[in-house]
Amino acid sequence: MKEYQQRRMKEFLLPEAVYRQALWAAKDLPRLKELLNSKLQNDSYLPGQSFCEKTSPSNYYSDFTGKKAGEIANLAMRIESIESALFTIPEKYREGMQNKLFYGREFGDDFHPNTWKKWQQVYIYNVAVNLGIY
Repeated sequence: MKEYQQRRMKEFLLPEAVYRQALWAAKDLPRLKELLNSKLQNDSYLPGQSFCEKTSPSNYYSDFTGKKAGEIANLAMRIESIESALFTIPEKYREGMQNKLFYGREFGDDFHPNTWKKWQQVYIYNVAVNLGIY
């Protein structure tokens, strides 16, 4: 099934570039979760003795702990934005939507393909709104 927007749903119609960004952000969710878990469990890239280190001759100091905290916060907010959009569609469509977008499987045979497309468009619209790209 091709990834396109239904034109008749005017209230959920996004510019094509925004739609594609939101679609791929949703498809990227499993990788983002894995990345967040690895950052939370891995402290190996922090310096051993000092938490601040001079990085250039211009007296600019780099705060490794602060950078790591910022990265973790950004990842967590992005994941939360994508997952919270899932709650904007009815519960009976959520599992099929997760199968299709997160794991690359088919929606399922429970509903007509047009119904799946409709709810996917609503979901992608809400992902775009939550991420602040629309």
